[in-house]
Amino acid sequence: MRRKGFGTNNINLLLVGLLIVGWVAAYVVMPSDFDGDGPFYTEAFEFDSEGLPFISKVDLKFLGMTVFVLETRENMGPAPGTVFVLKSTSGKIRWTRVGPADIGRIRLEDHSARWFLPGGWVVEIKPEYTGFGELYISPLGNFRYFYHRW
Repeated sequence: MRRKGFGTNNINLLLVGLLIVGWVAAYVVMPSDFDGDGPFYTEAFEFDSEGLPFISKVDLKFLGMTVFVLETRENMGPAPGTVFVLKSTSGKIRWTRVGPADIGRIRLEDHSARWFLPGGWVVEIKPEYTGFGELYISPLGNFRYFYHRW
C-alpha cells in the first residue's frame, strides 16, 4: 500500500501558485497601494525632449542585454521639472513624463537599475530637495509608479 504525501506535482503547483501571487502583487496590489505615482506626481510630457539639458541615464538590462535606456532631462520651459525619457535601444522614444518643479532636479542613481523579480525594473532616483525614491517600469517598458523611501 502506497502512502499519500506531498508529491512532486503538488510542489510544482505550489511554486506556480507563488509565482502567480507575486505577479498579482507586482501588477495589481502594489501599484494600487500608492496614490498615483506620488509623492513625485508626474504628467505626460508632450513636447520635444531631445533639446533639453541632459541630467543622467541608466540602461535597463535583462540577462545582460540592454532592453531600454531611461534618461532624465531638465525642463526649463513654462512647466519646469525633470523630464523622464524612456527609449528603445534604437533610440526611439517610448514615453516622456515630467515631474514637479518643487522637488528639484531628479537624478537617476548610477548602476541602480535592477530587474524586479515579479517583472520589470526598479531604478533608484535622487530628487534634489527630498529623500531617495524608486521608479518602477514594467517588462514592456510602461511607466508603473514611483515609491518614496522615507
